[in-house]
Amino acid sequence: MHATDLLDVIYTAGVVFDGLSTSRPATDRYLRSGDTDGVRGRGDLALLQDLEAAAEFVIATAGEPITAAYLGRINAQLTRSAALNPGKLRRAEQGIGVHTAHGRHEPAALTAEELDALMQQQLKLDDSLRSAAHLFVEVARAQPFEDGNKRTAIFAANSYLIGQGAGVLMAVPHDDADPSVSREFHDLLARAYVFGETGPVVEALVRHNSGQ
Repeated sequence: MHATDLLDVIYTAGVVFDGLSTSRPATDRYLRSGDTDGVRGRGDLALLQDLEAAAEFVIATAGEPITAAYLGRINAQLTRSAALNPGKLRRAEQGIGVHTAHGRHEPAALTAEELDALMQQQLKLDDSLRSAAHLFVEVARAQPFEDGNKRTAIFAANSYLIGQGAGVLMAVPHDDADPSVSREFHDLLARAYVFGETGPVVEALVRHNSGQ
């Protein structure tokens, strides 16, 4: 595998999480050859470079235990478009959170041990795709890093799936022809953040990635 095999993951994460405006074909060309024709500006290029680095990292390390330290190594790939201190857990006094349509979400900062325990709870299911969906939602909701949390979470979920030999990857719900798909996903994720309603967004991820 290489990053081109994670095109769906990279493209949908870029568009839905960070407003990537480069087209899917141009993203594919960039991943295959480094061709920046069609990459719409330096911001998009920095984002694509970070997403490519994260994809290559999880491909190379798939099968390693999904721990707080491993999440930190994923987040540390995001050197151009995310946190000032990539890979470092945020501190409570930083007051880092996220604004959503349902209000501000500022969860308690977690220690590495607390983050390990949170992730292990999500990986106990027999269904790898469902476990990966729970992993994504809970890591994103925990906001463990200064920035790039959703990207870190989606690549952790895909590392888990690749390591499990699941034969499926987890892309973010998105359809270039139907903006309502990602709009609904954003709303479900915001409800998970603010109200703890994690079930609907987990189901949306499972449905989207299993073709149901």
